[in-house]
Amino acid sequence: MPIALVSSDDEKNWHRERARRVTKTRATQLTNPSISTFQRIHEPQDFKGNEATRRGHRLEPQMEAWVLAKYGIPKSQILYAHPDQPMHAATPDCALEDEGEWLVVELKTTVEDWSAGLPRKIIRDVLWQRYVMGASWSAVVWWQVDENGVPLAIEPQAVEVEPDPHELQRMIDGANAYLAWVDAGCPTTDEASGLPLEIVEAVELVNAGRAAEARIRDWCDRGGEEVNKTLPGGSIRYTVTESTSFDKAAFLSTDPESAEMVRAADAVLKNAQKDPDFRKPTVRTSLTIAPPKEEQEAA
Repeated sequence: MPIALVSSDDEKNWHRERARRVTKTRATQLTNPSISTFQRIHEPQDFKGNEATRRGHRLEPQMEAWVLAKYGIPKSQILYAHPDQPMHAATPDCALEDEGEWLVVELKTTVEDWSAGLPRKIIRDVLWQRYVMGASWSAVVWWQVDENGVPLAIEPQAVEVEPDPHELQRMIDGANAYLAWVDAGCPTTDEASGLPLEIVEAVELVNAGRAAEARIRDWCDRGGEEVNKTLPGGSIRYTVTESTSFDKAAFLSTDPESAEMVRAADAVLKNAQKDPDFRKPTVRTSLTIAPPKEEQEAA
């Protein structure tokens, strides 16, 4: 069973407890955790609302009444914590315990039409609340409005949100990584190398990308045919082209007189390169990013 912490009626303590924990606002940003994300969400939040939140607050009482009438689920103002992970928390818009089973509902107003499918962030919001509460049923109740906040339909629409263990686990892992970083004092430097953590993280990402690219290229090379596909996670384009280049050795082998002239010119240039009168300063930089060395097996 979830742990009831504090009501939003006690606004000061409610905000304080939320700030200490990972709620849906943070959890949805932690599906791809990074040091920059940790730093951003750990900063004190000064969000005082916008037109979307004000619009939602105006219509909330009507939506809460609709949910209560249709499902018998009342509004909720309690911040709850997960029984085994008390730093994972949520304040459902509507919640009901029914014979040991929790039912949760998220309320949303939107100027967009979500009838074809809920946005991924909204689904993640509900998945997190469902997890914290241990809910057996969860839904989003949404109401489309115009730019002035006037509903475009007589009543809201309800969409049930099914469990998604893979997406939820990404949020849980991200939340735990973030909390571990906070417990460590929010470090910015890698203790072993002395480098900024964001650089250490970037190196890992570059090498992971190279490994992934190598797998893709190997697959393309084995197929030997052009590929041009657009996927949900990006696109892939593999082309096969042929070209010609000048064969210096073949040319010189057919023209001995020219070959002797070229060799003489090469010798002049080689000697000139050693003359300090013909040297100019040059500044070059070199960056090598290599994957970690594999540990050698013990003899």
